[in-house]
Amino acid sequence: MNLLQYYSTCFSKARFLFILIVGLLFFKGSYAQQAIIYGSITDSIGRPVEAVTIGITGESNGTTSDEHGKYELNAPSEKKITIVYSILGFENKEVKLILKNGERKIIDQRLTIRSINIRDINVSRDRNREPMIIKIEPRSIEAIPSVSGSFESVLKTLPGVVSNNELSSTYTVRGGNYDENLVYVNEIEIYRPFLVRSGQQEGLSFINPDLVSSISFSAGGFGAVYGDKLSSVLDIKYKRPDHFTGSAYVSLLGGGFHLEGTSKNKKLGFLLGVRQKSNQFLLNNLDTKGDYKPSF
Repeated sequence: MNLLQYYSTCFSKARFLFILIVGLLFFKGSYAQQAIIYGSITDSIGRPVEAVTIGITGESNGTTSDEHGKYELNAPSEKKITIVYSILGFENKEVKLILKNGERKIIDQRLTIRSINIRDINVSRDRNREPMIIKIEPRSIEAIPSVSGSFESVLKTLPGVVSNNELSSTYTVRGGNYDENLVYVNEIEIYRPFLVRSGQQEGLSFINPDLVSSISFSAGGFGAVYGDKLSSVLDIKYKRPDHFTGSAYVSLLGGGFHLEGTSKNKKLGFLLGVRQKSNQFLLNNLDTKGDYKPSF
């Protein structure tokens, strides 16, 4: 080895040692700039609070308290820091301090439950929204195909309602008799409205959908406002006309029309409905013939 190679080798080793020493000093200095804070977090009566977030303002590191309320966090030293304790339902706490290099400082915190003032609220109920009251759209009869064409064909689709004849406008509820169903019109009870006279159960429905604004039905559990505790209650509300209008329909089983309107001063209103129904085209197809003329 010549002299030039010897000095080159020595220079390389010296440079490596210099870099190693500087790196160790930098690492030691960086490590020495850290401190540790630890402690426990409880509520106002001394119970440990879990999952409290502990962080330092402006720093990316943080931690949370364990099930015993304990925590430990690395913090920078030799400068003023702000430690924040936060969790939903409790007031946030802040601690400002300066830690020394390598210091281990215990900081216990007792958090206070946060109280929230809310504005007054009003709770109201609508009778038609009671769990056992079903509100029925009067015009829904047009969407349900049936032989009778009466509104009772809608009722027969509801739980607990039974009818033994598709041509009949009567129904029974939960095993009761057909005349054990309460019927109210504009809050007035109507007794046995389906029988104009004995034997006419197959006639027109008591309800004319063109004249009715709302219908509610209950198969049990209805309020005392309806009086007697019978099988069911059918609550019918007639329209209050606010403008002039009308409608008409015709079919092989009958037809009808209705008119409604009000006076100019809105103090007088009227509802008029006319219906005709005949089941003769259905009954003429039967093998048994008779003199019965089912026209209503």
